[in-house]
Amino acid sequence: MPKIIREKYENGVLVERQTEGSNTTPWHWLMLVVHTVIAITLAVLAVVAVHDSLTLRATLSEDDASPTSCEQPRFRS
Repeated sequence: MPKIIREKYENGVLVERQTEGSNTTPWHWLMLVVHTVIAITLAVLAVVAVHDSLTLRATLSEDDASPTSCEQPRFRS
């Protein structure tokens, strides 16, 4: 989607500007929206995966620590 911009200056002052080649169609806008939705979805999935792994790790470490701290020491002779 390149644009061609023609500017005309007289004595260092912009007098005229023409823009050509703005070929944006509804198909381009649809593809932009689809790609944006996919990118946001992937970002959300990555954040949820990291959050779940951190939560699972914290839960497992709490489960491992609680039985050992509650048990009384046993002595064997």
